[in-house]
Formats: sequence, C-alpha cells, structure tokens
Amino acid sequence: MPDLDRRDFLKLVGLGAGTAAAAGCSDPIENLVPYVVQPEEVTPGIATVYASTCRECEASCGLHVSTREGRPIKLEGNPAHPINGGKLCARGQAGIGRTYHPDRYEGPLAAGQSTTWEDAEARLLAAVKADPSGTWVLGASRGPTIDGIVDAVVAGAGLGGRVIYSSFDGSALRSATDAVFGVTATPLFDLSGADLVVDFASDFLDAGSSPVEHAAQFAKARDIAAHPDGGARLVTVGPRLTMTGSNADSWIPATAGSEGTLALALARAVAARKGAVDASLDRALANAPALSAAATAADVDLASLEALADSIAHAHSAVALPPNQAGTGSNAVSANAAVLLLNAVAGSIGSGVKIPSGPDRSAAAPYSQVQRLVDAMSAGRVSTLIVHDANPAYSLPGSSDFAAALKKVKTVVSLAPIPDETSEAAALVLPDHTPLESWGDAEPRAGVRSLVQPTVRPLVDSRAIGDVFLALGRSLGASVPAGTTRDHVETNWGGATALRAALANGGTFSDGSAGSASVKPGAASAVGAASQLAGSGTHTLLAYPASYWGDGSGAALPWMQELPHPVTKLSWRSWAEISKGTAESLGVKFGDVVKVDTGNGSIELPIYPRGGIRDDAVGIAIGQGHTVGRYASQAGDGGVGVARGVNVNSVLPASTDERGGRAWLATKASVTKTGAFQRVALSQWTDNQRGRGIAKEVSLLALSGGHEEHHDGPHVIERPYDRKNDAHPEEPYRWGMTIDNDKCTGCSACIAACYVENNIPIVGESNAIKHREMGWIRIERYIGEGDTDGGEERRPHPDREVLGEVNVRHSAMLCQHCGAAPCESVCPVIATYHTPDGMNGMVYNRCVGTRYCANNCVYKVRRFNYFDYGYDNWPGLLSLMLNPDVTVRGQGVMEKCSFCVQRIQLAKQPAKDAGRDIADGEVVTACQQSCPTNAITFGNTRDAKAAVNTKVDERRSYHSLHMLNARPGITYLAQVKRDSEESHS
Repeated sequence: MPDLDRRDFLKLVGLGAGTAAAAGCSDPIENLVPYVVQPEEVTPGIATVYASTCRECEASCGLHVSTREGRPIKLEGNPAHPINGGKLCARGQAGIGRTYHPDRYEGPLAAGQSTTWEDAEARLLAAVKADPSGTWVLGASRGPTIDGIVDAVVAGAGLGGRVIYSSFDGSALRSATDAVFGVTATPLFDLSGADLVVDFASDFLDAGSSPVEHAAQFAKARDIAAHPDGGARLVTVGPRLTMTGSNADSWIPATAGSEGTLALALARAVAARKGAVDASLDRALANAPALSAAATAADVDLASLEALADSIAHAHSAVALPPNQAGTGSNAVSANAAVLLLNAVAGSIGSGVKIPSGPDRSAAAPYSQVQRLVDAMSAGRVSTLIVHDANPAYSLPGSSDFAAALKKVKTVVSLAPIPDETSEAAALVLPDHTPLESWGDAEPRAGVRSLVQPTVRPLVDSRAIGDVFLALGRSLGASVPAGTTRDHVETNWGGATALRAALANGGTFSDGSAGSASVKPGAASAVGAASQLAGSGTHTLLAYPASYWGDGSGAALPWMQELPHPVTKLSWRSWAEISKGTAESLGVKFGDVVKVDTGNGSIELPIYPRGGIRDDAVGIAIGQGHTVGRYASQAGDGGVGVARGVNVNSVLPASTDERGGRAWLATKASVTKTGAFQRVALSQWTDNQRGRGIAKEVSLLALSGGHEEHHDGPHVIERPYDRKNDAHPEEPYRWGMTIDNDKCTGCSACIAACYVENNIPIVGESNAIKHREMGWIRIERYIGEGDTDGGEERRPHPDREVLGEVNVRHSAMLCQHCGAAPCESVCPVIATYHTPDGMNGMVYNRCVGTRYCANNCVYKVRRFNYFDYGYDNWPGLLSLMLNPDVTVRGQGVMEKCSFCVQRIQLAKQPAKDAGRDIADGEVVTACQQSCPTNAITFGNTRDAKAAVNTKVDERRSYHSLHMLNARPGITYLAQVKRDSEESHS
C-alpha cells in the first residue's frame, strides 16, 4: 500500500517536488504464486458458479454463488429454484458478509480464552457426561440432514431434549390450518392468478413468509401488459401502513388485533352475497359478527367493509393473507383461522391457497415450549445448554427471565460463528461454519429439497455443527452412522451420483402434495376469540419485523444497517413511529426522544411522525438494540457494549396465543416526552415531488384510450427522445435501462446487490447522518401530488398519507447516463466523459475531487469519497469478498452507477470471438438480476428486438426531469392508478 496518498502526491507535484513524491509512492514488492496444478473447473478471471441455499430466513431461497479463484464474491438467485426463481432479497444479497465478517470467532473458546478443538470437545463431553438428562439443545432447524444428526444424538445419548426455536415460529398459522383443515402445516399462498389480494397486516412483500416469491407473484398478477384492466387490486387492513400497504390500492386502518374479527365478518358477508357454502363452512360462520359490529370493533368505516365484501364476492380469484408477527396477539390462532375461512368462502382453497397434505417437517416449537425450558433452567434442572443458530438472550421477551435463568445453567455452550449476546454468556464457544462453508440441506415445503454446499474452505478454525454432534454422540455411545456431515448429506440424497446431479441444479424440485382441502366440521371452535392486551397505556405497541434485520440476526451485517428502511428511510437506529396527531398532542417533532413504557420496562428512542399509522398505536421495529457486535452494537464506533438503538423485546411480556405461540401484539404502552433530541440518519427528507413529476402516475382509463387526462398533468407522457441515435451512430451499442415504477415495491434488493457487486463502502452512522452514504442507487418514496400540501418547509415532513388513503410511489434513482450530461461539461480534468456506447463513464485515477460534477448533476446521484473508505472500510476478512472486476475507489474521488460496465465487458469478448454483437439478455446488471418483480430492464437500445425498447415504447414511459433536456438513458414507466370503479368496469 502506498505511504503517500493521492492528495499529498498532487500537492507535491504542484510544488515542483515530483521526485520526492515518486520516491514515496513506491509499492512494496509482492510475489505472485501461480497454480501448480490448476483446478479443472477454475479459469482465472472467469467466475465459477455453484448452486446452494440461502439461510438468512426460513424461506430458503435457492442461490447461485459466484466464486473467483476460490472465494465467493457474489450471491444471486438460482433461476431453477421454484421459490425465488432467480431473484434474491436484500438480506440474501448481504448474507455473503457472514463468511467474511471481521467479528468471526477465530477458533474455539473456553472461559473466554482460545483453546484447541480437542480441549473444547473434551470439555463439552465432560459436561454432558456429568448429567446427560440435564443437557438440552436449543436452536433453529438446520434442514433434514443436520436436524436428523442432532435428533439422533439427543435420543441415542439420552439427553434431556431438543427445542427447535425460531423468534418467528409461525405456529399460529399452522395451528389455525389444523383447526380449520385438520393439517398442522403452513399453507402456500399463490398470488400469481389473483385478481384481488387482501392483506390482513401480513406485510407479505416485506416481512412475510416468502417475500421474494410473493413479490414476483404479485407483480405477475398486476402486470399491465398481461392485464390491461389493471390486474390484481390490493387492499391492506391493519393499524400501520407497511411496505406492502404502501403498494396497496386502498387501506382500511383497523385497530390492532381486530384483523380476525374483520376477516370473520367479511367471510359471513361474502357467503351471504355468494349464497352457496357447504355445511361445515355454514357452521363455522354461524356465530360470525355482522359487518356493522366488526366495523365498530375495529373502528373503521362500514362502507369500506361493505365495498370490500362486494369485491371479494365478485372476484374471480381473491386471496387473503393472515397477520404476520406484528399482528400476532393472544387470539392469533383465531385470527389466522378466520382468514383461512374467508379464503374458503371466496373459493381460493386449492388455487390461491394450497393446503399441504402432511405436517411441516422440522417446524419450530411454539413459544410455550421455549418458556418451559427457561423455567427448567431457572429451577436448576438444566446443567448443560447447547445453543445453535439462535440468540435467545436477545430475542426472547424481557419478562421471560432468560438472562437470569441462563446464569443458573452450569455449562452454556454456543455454536455461533459470530459473537452475539448468547455466545458472550457461554462458557464454551465452538464456532460453526458459515453457510458458504457448510454442507447441509433444506426442505422449506413438500416437493422442494435444496442443497447447501461449501463454496470456500473454512476461513477460520471453525467446525461444522453436524461434525460436532457426531463426535459428541459417538463419545457418548449413541448409535449414529459413521462419516462426516458431508457423508450424511450424500446418504440422505441417494448416494454420490444422485447428489452430484442434485448439486448441479441446487436440489430436486417438484410440485409437492399441496392442494385443496375441506373445512373440518369443528372449525367453528377455532374462531371468535378476542385479542387481549396487557398494560394500561394509551397506545398499542406494534413490534413489527424490520425489513433487513429480521429477528435481529440481520443487524450484524453492515449493509442491512446502512440501507434505508423502505417506509421511513431511516437507518442505523431504532425509532418510534407515531401519528402526526399524537406528535402534536405530545408537543414533539421528528427526532425528539420519547419514553415508551409498557409496565414490563421502558425504552427511549427518537420519534418518526407520519400519516400512515393510527393515533392509538406506536410502532417499533424488531431487530436493533444489540450490545454485542461491531455493526449490531456501537462497538465499531468505539462504544463497546453500548446498544445501537433499542431492543423492543425487553419491554414485551412473555404472552402466548391460544395454543402456546408467542404473542408479539401483547401490550399497551404509554408514550411520554423526555425533552431530549437525537440526530438520526434520514436519507430522504421530503416525500413531496413539488410538481416536478419525478414519480408519475397514470389512470387505467387514460391507458385504455378513454381520455388523455394524467393524474399528474395533462398528458400521459412526454415522448422520450430517440436514444438509438444518440452519439457515435457507428457504434453497435447504446446501453439503456427502463424502470417500471408500477412494479417497484421499494424492497431495496437492487441497492444491496449494487453494494456487493461494485465494492461500495459502508460509511457508518455518523457519516450517514451527514448524508455521505456511498450507495449508487436509491429508492425514493413519494406521495402523490394530490395528497401533499405543497409546502416548501425545509424540515422533514414524512409520509403525508391520510388514514384510509394510499398514494405512495417508489422510484429507483441512479445515474441516468445522460446523452447531454451536465456533469461532463464542468469536469476540469475530463474524469467524467461520454463513452462511445452511450454511457457516462468515470476515470477514477483522473478525478481530483473538485465535486463540480456533483454540483451540476440534477439527479444528485454522484457520491464523493470523503474518507479512505477503499482501504479502511474492509476490516478483517471483508476485503476477500471484493469483486476483482471493479476498482476499489480511494479517498477524494467521485463515483456513481456504471451500468455494471464490468458485466458488459465480460459479455463482449465471447461475442467478439463468435463474430457477433452481444445478444439481448446476455448482459444483466446486478440491480436487474436481483429485482423480485422484474421492474428493471437493461439492454441495447440499438437492438430493435431488445426488451428494453419494447418498454420504452409503452404509453407509460417518461424521463425524469425531462424538461432539463439532459437526455437520460433511463426511461421510467409511470405507476398505474387502479381506481375501484375502473377495476370493475
């Protein structure tokens, strides 16, 4: 690494001291070591791709892991996988960082000190041998093979037992399915053929059971090209406008916990309108409330419920989705059962809602079983606790007394690869491999079997969890088969030949056995319970799962901290969402700190006033408030042991639903002003377009040719200029992109993909507060012009949603690669220029950091390296994940989107060798590849058959800020306004 940086070099050159500078800039000698025997499948400079499975959440999406010279550098979706179909969410994209995480345990620890694996396993064996029946295993499911190993050891060695633990166990929906259909399984929701989707606080696009899959289905159901009538309408029901709600056509702002009552009343009303239900359904709905009673109980307008009942009754395929964790209250089973009954009345069972024929495999235990284990720990009946793939010291409710119970366990063993609150309290740490170093498998649903395979040798002295349990079982005399975890995977997959064939595809996939089912005669007993809340505060506490942090495990990944939340556009901290009415009554504004007290404890955090939440609710995201971790806590900022944000679990009661599942919607809370203020990282300070037409909208009637009235102006479109002939007409390529705002949900998978693909540094909380984030693409969230007051105030006034109305628009903003780029003409050293193939290029080693280009960019998409992010932002092993095809930028240069020019160049050589031009679809940008809804299309605009040209010619197409005549290379497609009357016409 040079001892003299670029800035000092240029200063010395300016003083005529070039000789001295040259002496200081010499690099140390590096020895290149070639392959002695090069692996047959590895070609230096060309990525080798392996199929695997994502383990960031229970959806278990399929992966393609791109490796370069033996190290993974990028994760993409596996196109052959039936769940995600080649797409990947933001958490999945960032999951690669777990393997290279700088906090990883370098080897086993005993009493906080490094030790050998032989010593660590001997200590584990001694602890278990001393009291086998007092030894318990607590952790998440790891798939059929590893679960089978662990279960065999627990049973064969006579251990106390195993509890499969997940913070979001999904037990309420399984129990409801059992109560209604007689199968203890999770239904499969298919939205691709729906013409009406009713979201009962499920937030299926963001925090649901399979967000990538459901986003793709939803986009297909609303595709204007396939459905000129607008396709599926989305109605969301709940107390808070989630990311899914932001994409809805209408919102019914019901009281928290009333979703089940509303679903049951709607089922009764739809049955009356349709006039034909079977006997079991009729009995189940006998005691259902009338719509008027439900409207009163939920504090919503009766007319909106009547209209929704009419829509469901007349829909060809209506699908209703039950509440997620944020809506899981004491009546969670009843609420889920009511939604399933509504689907049965609507006729969706077997099509939009498929019921598996058998129970889920390796389903997480309901919370009540976890609490029984905690009670046993408190009573001294657990001598050894082995924890894996879970962080109960953080994720269990504060009133569960887990921390106190843990201190009564003689030997706590953690298999965590990265430090967390539970591993920090463990006497023994036996670090597991990360998913990219592991063998394993997953079976998220019947018919879908995915493989997990290692794509890099273990980077630290870790050991596979399966091997740890196999060694323990053999030492204890348990009857477990010989071999390693890899051998067990091979056996379970039918031998070496079958395994090799499955590895090529990522697994084996079939339709499974899910289908139709009949309502049980006793289904009526499952519905009717009312939600009960503890406490006596004035607000209902909505603890909702955040997009990127999940149950808190995502907080360890710096990309998930840096990405702005899709609804609030906040990052790096916790915040309390309250209504603007509540904020006014408390006399607080954005950033003011409030105290939220539930009776189980209190937390203090800054507020985010918005229109998209009821006056009687306060929303706090789950996942922050860690006290351990470089990024999860403030340890990376010098605050070792200091929490980043607040842990909402600490103030939640240990409440359960009717069948023992955890109730997250469990308590009232009081909200009081503290008088303090806290600066927070807010990436978008206004949702007001101020008449600039950045995120346009067009009505269905206008698209059908009924009239030319545009919701944002007199015309549907300002015709884009002809990019095909823009500059260098002799060049065969003019690269361009289209972004369909009607398909963009705001999920930010494109942003995470861009970060990883292009070696974009994380700047941290303090610099994010100063708006120095380095992301090359951002998702802007605007409210329709008709819903704003047009004010020019310079303070944040987020989310001017009106209760019951939704007009939110998401629009991706990145370098527009303008044909008449205003940045190019002002650069004094021609560091930014126009390439022959129509892109706005950057020469990093020519840039001297004047920032004139950023000042002149009307889209504000250029990013300036204020610090040496290039060298200092990749601590520990993180530098190993850098993409070698992309320059790592140093301090003092400007950077921005390059249209993934490295991918373009990679496609050019094979085409040149074949004597042809690059074919359409051969170049896929990172953002395009990740997008679950296919909102992004990239290609050569000089190719008449290219898909990008088909999009440009749509009537919805427009250019952002077209009146400035920058001639952008990106075309947007306006969002479609699906009015109720138009959707039924």
